[in-house]
Parts: sequence; structure tokens; C-alpha cells
Amino acid sequence: MSKKESFPFNGRDRAQYRAFRSSIQLADLNAPVPGAANPFKPALAAGGPQYLPYAYFNKPLEFDIPEFADQYNPTGVIVVIQMTVDGTVDADEHKFYQETPITITPIPMNLHLAAKDQEGLRKVSYTLDFGGNTAKVIPLEYRVDKVPPSLDKIIELPQSVRDYGIGPEDFEEGKTVSLTYQNYTGKKLGDLVKCFIGPSRSVPTEVASVRVDEANIGTPMVFALTAAHVNGFDGEFVVWCEGENYPGVPATPSALTNVSVFKELRPVVLAPLYVPQIVDEDDDTLGIEQLFDRVGAGLEVPYPNFSTAMDKLVISIDGVAQPEQTMNGFPSVRNLDNQALLAQGHGRRQVELGYRIKRGNKYFPTNPITRLVWLDVRKPADPIDPADPKFLDPSLLEPWFQGPKSIVKNRLTAADEQDGGPVTGFLEFHRLFKPGDKARFALNSRESPIEWVHPLDGSEDRSKPITFDLPWPWLKSLADDDTTQIQVLVQHDVNFNEAHSPVANGFVRTTPIELVVAGFRHLHTDPRNGVVCSSLRRHPTHGVVGVVRIPGDTRMTDIQVKLTFGGYPTSAAIESELIPGSSVEVPFTPNLTQATNGFDMYVPYQYLLATRIGYGRADYTVVIEEEIVFTKGPVVRVNMSSGEVTCDLTDVTDPTSLIGK
Repeated sequence: MSKKESFPFNGRDRAQYRAFRSSIQLADLNAPVPGAANPFKPALAAGGPQYLPYAYFNKPLEFDIPEFADQYNPTGVIVVIQMTVDGTVDADEHKFYQETPITITPIPMNLHLAAKDQEGLRKVSYTLDFGGNTAKVIPLEYRVDKVPPSLDKIIELPQSVRDYGIGPEDFEEGKTVSLTYQNYTGKKLGDLVKCFIGPSRSVPTEVASVRVDEANIGTPMVFALTAAHVNGFDGEFVVWCEGENYPGVPATPSALTNVSVFKELRPVVLAPLYVPQIVDEDDDTLGIEQLFDRVGAGLEVPYPNFSTAMDKLVISIDGVAQPEQTMNGFPSVRNLDNQALLAQGHGRRQVELGYRIKRGNKYFPTNPITRLVWLDVRKPADPIDPADPKFLDPSLLEPWFQGPKSIVKNRLTAADEQDGGPVTGFLEFHRLFKPGDKARFALNSRESPIEWVHPLDGSEDRSKPITFDLPWPWLKSLADDDTTQIQVLVQHDVNFNEAHSPVANGFVRTTPIELVVAGFRHLHTDPRNGVVCSSLRRHPTHGVVGVVRIPGDTRMTDIQVKLTFGGYPTSAAIESELIPGSSVEVPFTPNLTQATNGFDMYVPYQYLLATRIGYGRADYTVVIEEEIVFTKGPVVRVNMSSGEVTCDLTDVTDPTSLIGK
């Protein structure tokens, strides 16, 4: 402030003049200047206050008192200087006290008042007592800002990075990846925000930093991530921001944003899902057979940038992801979980199957590549168990059959075949059979040609077993088997699914029993002569007889054997030309020893004599297990004549007992 006073030249008083000069100079003293040890930060806006750096909070501050004109006055004026903050004087112990001349310039002082660090706009100054006169000093305004940035946002990644991570492709031709940090709460001029990337906060790599100014205060911060920042990175990493306000008060770091970084090129996945059991999507349907064979799905051929070490196949069923699976080669097909396939029900419907490739924590593509396939596991009887799908259905009970001759069920012999009567199969009617369902009776997995069909009009008597006509031509085509497996296969009217009954065991022997043919004993040495007079033997009961040997077979034990002899005029042995009086039937029941070793039966002489000169045949018949087993013997020459007369029976002396039975 200027002061005007008049001092006439001829009345000048030098002491008064010097005091006047001092008053002018003291009124214009300059503000204190922060010392070199604690420089203040410059104002953020023209004409604005400086800022006290965070580093100097709660510490004594050094200030320089600017030079004033009369500090060099040689007259020994006492000068007292004390620092002030907002008008409050610092403690006396910190004051400056010295007589002029003062040669130190500027005068260093320390400010200790706690008020110097209070939040807000502060005014620092000093009092200067110059020999009892107080100077007026221009104060220094500065701001104390203790509020750090509120980094309440997280770094935002581009959608492609969120979906697929960062790969070498993102840096081709010098490209960068933009990491965006939106405007946070209380964003202020001078804030400094830094972006970092690393495996954790403790191992940071700085990407870039942004200082908030007038030009960018209203816009989000964008940090450019380059290939150099992620050199050698491969796996899961985090990005985050750290910051400080203009004075340097540090902020709490932002929350972490996870980001996947791949050293290798990322997989390119475009191929449709491969389901081997489905060739025609419109016509092919997954049924019970496919479920117990296990439905497979996966990839038929490798995709670009495939990695055996890193990539996993993740199948989804109706939108539900299944456990991931490694891929060691192609086709790469995994078996699907039956329970997951049937989670939406057993009826005919379309199942959505999909897949993605998982690398690290990322999926390629983000949404599964899907296809719809038809599924229908409805079957004629009880529903299948997804944990153990199979055609076998215990609820059907065991089937059985009955022949015309055998009393016991599930037993069929040649006796039944000889009878020729109907053979019938049976299965209890299941409560869930529906009109149109078909059933086939099977023996040893061979199905009868005649199927049962549930009447469409529902006229079937459900209280009675289903019956099957088992034709003889088919039965006779089966191999004999003492443990024949009996089963019924039921097919649904609405699809190709089947229900198989439990297996019962049966006895099937429809092949006729064959016994070794009988033959006359003691034939002439010349086979052309056959049975002659010397062939006769004498039996103690039956007298003179021809002897016929029945070969051994234990099946004849304790069963009556009937020997039949007949004479014929020719070797053709035509039944209609049977010689009258030559036919005889002789019964005998062998014991075990006889049946085992063979035994003799006898044709009385009179029947041979009736044949006289002709041909004869000895047959035998035995009933084994209700089967009439007829064994036709060979035709032999019979000659009971010596030329004019018949055999002389007095010459027959050899007893039958000599040759045994």
C-alpha cells in the first residue's frame, strides 16, 4: 500500500524520512516461499492455490522469508519473525530473533503448527516486528487435500476379451487391447490413476497411467495393453487400478478384474457336434438300444489351434453342462449320461445336445454349438431304469410253452412231434400293453414266425395269458438243447423299442431217437444166402427159433421192446406184398445189463417157414420218453428149403443159451 506525505526540501528530517521509507517497504513484504526441502505442488488452475504434497503431511515445513529492504540496516534494529497459519502464530521457540544488519537471504524458517495440515484452503504467512513496527505481509494460500480417489469401478474388458481372453491374435500388426476404467466417484483434477496387470497384486506390471485434467475429467480412462506387457504370460491374470490424488494421497486399489492370457493361438471352433448314432436328423431316433450301447457325442475332426494339453471337451444336454473331458485324438467322442438324457422325460422329444471347448477358464465359443436329436425310450412294459437301460424287463415275468404230448411244461420231445398236435407259448398279460403292441416267442433267440398283436379294438382278455402258436416246421428247425432259453420279445406300436421277458429254461429235443438196427445172427458165410437152416437155434421155451441181435442202448432199460418180423417175396420188402403167416411181433423187456450190452430176441421157426424161400426183415420198436422209436432192420435172404424139403429140425441142437442174451 502506498502512502503519500509532504516533506519540504528545506525542512527535511532524515530520521523521519527513513521511518517513512521503512513503513512503505514493510507494508509490501512478499509472502513466504516453501523451502527447497518441501516444494509445494503448483496450482491446478490459473490463479489457484498451490497444494501441500502428501509426503509433507504431519511434518515441519520449511519456508523462506523473502528479502526485505531494511534488513541490512546497520543500526542494530531488532527484527522478530514468527510463522502463522490462518492468523495463528507459531510457538515462540520457533521465532526468528536478530538485529540488523541481517545478511541471510532469504531467511529460512520452520513451521510447526498442526493447523498447517488441516483439510482445506490454508493461508500461511509470518509476522515481522521491525524494531517495534509490525509489517504487513502478503499471505501464501495453499490447499490441503487429504481425500484420495475413490476407485470404486473395475477395469472393463472388451467383450471379446471377456469371452475368449487375450491371445497373440489381439496384438497382430501392432494392435492393442483397450482396458477401460469408467468415471469413479468424486473424480478430481490432478488425480493420477495407474493400470496394472499381473498374476496377483504382489507381482504388478504397469500398463499405463492417466492424470486427470480439464480435457479428460468427464471421460473414462482407456489404457492400451500391448504385447510387451504380457510377454511370457500364459494362464489366469488380473488387472486393476491404483491411484492417488493430486497431493499424492494414495487410493485403495480398485477391485480385481480377471483376465485370461494365452501364449498360443486360441481355438477356432465352428464344427457341428458329431453324434455317431445319428445319421439322418429327421429320421434317426435315439432309443433304448442306443442308451445301453451308450450315446456318444463329440468332434469328428480336429479344429484349428487344437491343444491336447490345454483343451477340454464340454458337452451339454438340454443346456446342462456335463463333466469336461480331455481329447487325445479324433474322432473325440464321449459317452453321455443316460440320466441327463432322460431328465426331461421318456416320451418322444427332441434333446438339445451341444458342446464347447474349454481352455483355461474360457469357453470357445461362449454359447454351445447345438443340435437337436430325437429321443424316444418308451417301451411296451415298465419304463427303463436310466442307470441300467436294457430291454430285459422283469415285470413281464417268465414265459412258458406246452407241447401236445409232454405233461411237463417247457418240455418238447420227438414224441410231441410224432403227435403233431399244437405247441403253444404263453406270457402273462402285462398291465401296460397297448393296442398295436406286438410280441414274438423266441427259443434260443430264434423267433417264431407267428407274432401276437394286441387287438386295436382292445378286445383282448387281459386276465388271461397271451398265447403264441408255435408251428412245427419252425420248431423242427431248432437244434436240440436240454437248456433251451425261452423268452418273449415285445415291440412297442409307437417306436422300435422292445421289452424282453426274463429267460426261462426248457428242454427241446424234437430230433427222433435213432437206435442201431437189429440183425439176424448165425448167417451163412456167404452173405447172399442169409438165414438158412444152420442159422436156427433151439430155445428152451420157444423151441426152434431164428436169433435176432438187438444192439445195446441204455435208454431201453426196463422198457418193453417189440421185435417184428415179416417175410417178403422180393428184396424190395414191400409191405403190401407181405407173405401170409410170416408176420410176428415178439415182446421183451431188457434189464440194465442187457440194455447196456445188447440182447437177443427170437423169431419162432414157423414164421421163417412161412417165408420159406424169400426175404425177411427184423425191425424193433420201443417207446422212449413217449417217443415211438421204430428201427427198421436190413432185408436178408431167408431160405428154409434144402431143395425139396424144409429144414430138418432134428438137426437143430445148438441151444440159444450158448450165445447168450
